[in-house]
Amino acid sequence: MKAQYQTFIGNNVQNNPESNTFANIVALKGLCERDTVRHLQAVIHDYYPQVMGCSALDLSSGQGVAAMTLAELGFNVAAFDMNRDSIAILQRIAWQQDLNIYFGMGGILQIEKLQKKFDLIHESDCLVKIPHDSDRKAFLAAVQNTLVPGGKFVISTSVLTENYDVNDSFESIRMDAEHIVWRQTPDAEAPGVIQDEGKNWVAQKRLSTPAEIKLEMMNAGFEVLEEQLTIHPGNNPGTLRMVLASTSQC
Repeated sequence: MKAQYQTFIGNNVQNNPESNTFANIVALKGLCERDTVRHLQAVIHDYYPQVMGCSALDLSSGQGVAAMTLAELGFNVAAFDMNRDSIAILQRIAWQQDLNIYFGMGGILQIEKLQKKFDLIHESDCLVKIPHDSDRKAFLAAVQNTLVPGGKFVISTSVLTENYDVNDSFESIRMDAEHIVWRQTPDAEAPGVIQDEGKNWVAQKRLSTPAEIKLEMMNAGFEVLEEQLTIHPGNNPGTLRMVLASTSQC
């Protein structure tokens, strides 16, 4: 683990001795998100030569690593639906290092309630947690309406690849023809439960293929600027990272 830490330091902060990125990631218990940090750093370098006055929204912020990274890079950041246990840690980091971060709650399908537009919106595995078409369309429309003209939508989402078989993982999990993953539940009264072969099932997520995600984004009015697919070893879904721009001028 120490070697892993040193590698991360060497790849990310050795050219900037004053950077607090690594210490902040450790404090937020977010070492598993270091690829997200690298991706955001590259995106900001390529698309935001001047970040002063820019704002960013981090959806389903989790441990707060992406929000912290964006704030370190100079954005005014809204961390939406962050883990409550991590809020105090990130608040302390923001206060000590003069980072502009504020917090919002309410669910990813309610982001328009923020009543604010952003230069950049980042999401990590939000879309995969929205299984049904109507909700996915509503989410992407809300993202469009929450971006400023020319704003970027940066996503990192789990995807279905040839080497992943969800039906080979747990007996209580299965995938249908639309790539919706259903989980068996003992609660027959749970919202969205369906019955099949005497068992109760609830939609858990949707694992689309990379091609399906790309088409979905284009149909929602986004232009694909970049895409990168990572195949993970073993029986695991892949990770698709994309940089998208809204084609709407509203």
